[in-house]
Amino acid sequence: MSEVLKSKGVRTPWHLRVLYISTFVLRTAFGALLLLISAYVAGDHGLLNVAIVAVPYPLAEMATANYFGMVSDRIGRKSIIVFGTALAAIVVAMYAISDNIWYLATMHGIHGIGAAATVAPAIAMIADHADSRDRGRQMGWFDYSTFIGYIIGAVVGGFMIDFVDPRAGFLIVAGMLAISAIMLYTLVKKEPSKIKTGHYASLADLKRVFKVREIRLMFPIWLIIATLLGLAITYLPIILLNEGTSGATIGIMFAAAGIALGLLQPFWGKLSDIVGRIPVMAYGVFSIAGIAVMLVFFPNAAFSQDDAGVHFKLMGMIPLGILGLGAGAFVPAALALMADSSDAECYGATMGLYSFALGFGAFVAESLGLAIIVITGSDSAPGWILYFAAVLVALAVVMMIVFFLSAMLSRRLNKGRADRS
Repeated sequence: MSEVLKSKGVRTPWHLRVLYISTFVLRTAFGALLLLISAYVAGDHGLLNVAIVAVPYPLAEMATANYFGMVSDRIGRKSIIVFGTALAAIVVAMYAISDNIWYLATMHGIHGIGAAATVAPAIAMIADHADSRDRGRQMGWFDYSTFIGYIIGAVVGGFMIDFVDPRAGFLIVAGMLAISAIMLYTLVKKEPSKIKTGHYASLADLKRVFKVREIRLMFPIWLIIATLLGLAITYLPIILLNEGTSGATIGIMFAAAGIALGLLQPFWGKLSDIVGRIPVMAYGVFSIAGIAVMLVFFPNAAFSQDDAGVHFKLMGMIPLGILGLGAGAFVPAALALMADSSDAECYGATMGLYSFALGFGAFVAESLGLAIIVITGSDSAPGWILYFAAVLVALAVVMMIVFFLSAMLSRRLNKGRADRS
């Protein structure tokens, strides 16, 4: 596999090495924050409180993601990423001021703006600096640093719940975000703007991006995957806490899931450089479908829980782990496809769609999750949320099949025209 991860004559630029390290620190902080917020608002209405606090974040990210991507096309990537990371650090420190739900919801919305400023410009920076023959692998390294950060962050957050006051935990996380901002500011040179114009953002950029057929077909699938991710990271920690699971155990469970998703990201990205983007994306979607089938139809196959704690079952964990490794295939291949399909001067606007999808998916997940909680009650809500996720997975599979067949048909038609000419 090491040979697959290497590209002859292609090296990872210094800018991107620093970006991956700072992204790892940033996502470690965010991973810890996911569990800290769940513990901070836990109580008689813990699940409802988490939903109220969570919703403004993706709404703000969704509303500003494309703007920051387009602005980064004009003034460069570095300044936008540093701004977003610094804003997130300030807001996270302010979480410690009060545990009022509406105050936290407001702060969480501002935090979403900071998060939006870090994602699209970072991916656009990769598209700027990565060799076209190595783009999938570099996108894989970015996704790998993101997932590994979340893994370690979840473990750190889990232990913070058990051993540290949440307010102290917020200050620690804010310090980690400040370190990430300082690394980028001091170690990455400011880049020249990609487009010389007085207009910082326009809808024309987005229209230009959506004229690309591959992006139009892929985008709905990405929205669904982002929604599934939003459901998992928003509601799973508080559901497990309500079931009496310790913070450390939750952190370890998130770490195991993150390792499965993130371990092979560079490999999947490089594989998409070799065999094509769409087959690797399809494998990722079908792997996610396999996980959904196991959780819905065989819920006790991999692990069970009783008063003594969580019990993992080897024969169920093996297929779940294999499917988890495959589930990470979609993102690096899709990111590379977006970069392949867009013009260089629109990388920021194009990658803004990725951040928009994350925000939109999380907003839909958290809003519908909130509706499910209100309608069904907290006791039965987890089961309904799981069924909702299964329906989304089935829809993603159908869309991926249509995308795959459409791509094959288009390729054959183009080949036929070329042969006739």
